[in-house]
Amino acid sequence: MRIDPKLALVASLQFGLSCRFDCHLWALRAPGGVILIDAGSGLANDAILENLEQDLGARQVAAILLTHSHPDHALGAASLRELTGCKVWAPEPARRIIEEADEEGSGLARARQVGFYPADLRMRPCPVAGSFAHGERFTVAGQEFQAFHVRGHSEDSFCLMTELDGKRALFSGDVVFYGGVLGLINAPGSTLEGYRSDLSRLAGLAVEALLPGHGLFTLRGGQRHLDRALDALSGNFVPRMIGQGDLIF
Repeated sequence: MRIDPKLALVASLQFGLSCRFDCHLWALRAPGGVILIDAGSGLANDAILENLEQDLGARQVAAILLTHSHPDHALGAASLRELTGCKVWAPEPARRIIEEADEEGSGLARARQVGFYPADLRMRPCPVAGSFAHGERFTVAGQEFQAFHVRGHSEDSFCLMTELDGKRALFSGDVVFYGGVLGLINAPGSTLEGYRSDLSRLAGLAVEALLPGHGLFTLRGGQRHLDRALDALSGNFVPRMIGQGDLIF
């Protein structure tokens, strides 16, 4: 699903672009080739590459940038790397999990146990070419990004900000969603305390495009959604969270 000449959504549960175990997988045409933001589950790689060719005219990928190590975002990294020869980048807290295929650390073991993922789904080790830490500015395939470590959804969750058509775009992973919805889930490492500590890092960024890992997105006024989450978190009640009625998996 092409969003503009440089941006496409090539996998998604909610938009039916791949399989039900995939997050939104964003494809960005950078000066040095296509960058994928996240890698999906690895169960629909053919569909992902077909969508990529249809939307951006390319099947080759220069790099994958992972927002965190949860299965619907990271399990496809190893197989997509083999298929395209791309380099994989990951948040520093997620690097060991990705390289060692730590199914406990990624949350796959627990999610599989409760029946969320197929019983035979396994994580494969994937070499990580580069990693990033909070506040770091780094360049991949000629495209500059700034990394924001925001715990809450998981201990290793990051948002990645870049410039798209002269305006700031934030790939927010599962940290924050359209409408200011937060990504707290019933899983180890997902805590409201993490949000209390780190969500303020997204204040005042003047983000236009908010491109989350699930659900709706927007190309204009993205900072309003971040501010909504920040305002809700400052109150006396628990803010809206993913999975509460309007966004199903």
